Amino acid sequence: REKSREPEAIIEEIKGLVADGVTEVMLLGQNVNSYGKTLEHPVTFAQLLEMLEDVEGLKRIRFMTSHPKDLSDELIETMAKSKKICHHLHLPLQSGSSRILKAMNRRYDKEKYLNLVDKIRTAIPDISLTTDIIVGFPGETEEDFEESYEFVKKIHFYETHIFKYSRRHGTKAASMDGQLTEAAKAQRSDRMLELHEIRAREYEEAMIGKKMELLLEEEIEIDGRPWYVGHSREYVRAVVSKTDAHRVNDLVTVKAVAFVRDHILETKEV
Repeated sequence: REKSREPEAIIEEIKGLVADGVTEVMLLGQNVNSYGKTLEHPVTFAQLLEMLEDVEGLKRIRFMTSHPKDLSDELIETMAKSKKICHHLHLPLQSGSSRILKAMNRRYDKEKYLNLVDKIRTAIPDISLTTDIIVGFPGETEEDFEESYEFVKKIHFYETHIFKYSRRHGTKAASMDGQLTEAAKAQRSDRMLELHEIRAREYEEAMIGKKMELLLEEEIEIDGRPWYVGHSREYVRAVVSKTDAHRVNDLVTVKAVAFVRDHILETKEV
């Protein structure tokens, strides 16, 4: 059963982390939208985020995972007005076929998901959306897969994490009719991966020329050259030349100028 930690305990833990030099925190839950329902004095996840906004020294807040079935207008509004919540949202789709979503017991259909995406992007235009997709769920026909593929294509996710359905003993899906072969699942996975590569590259190319805030996470070398590497608020991975002016854990305003490697943008400080 889900159990929520008291907000005071979460706030105190984060204050301790910030005192140790932490700049960014990630709040984790199987479904963060369920947070607070089991507390003696219920608190919504959006209210928890508003409390964390007041933690002095905390620069960035991330969280995952949000279930599409119960992502609230309150949470979207809180994200839109926050100065600390990163503009990146992981919103698992699992399938773009409403028939398969029903078989998965996901409690939403693709129309509801699309309406939610439209609402999020209206409130936070620069948000990056990432998702999870399962291919080869029992009973998924070629038509179901094509419907799912076209829906993922339409949404324009930044990243799509693709998983081939794996039969697990004791689950309802394990005893369903229409189990697919590994070859069929692999073929569908490969097609989704190709689409992911195209969409990720398109998103990153659109960032070139734009300013972003980069959290310097570690030092790396590429072709013998020293860099700081980190992520933008949109969760784009990028590097900036290493200099004595900065160190790991600094936040730096940069402009993306090119690709230094696949899915790693080169930036210059501005």
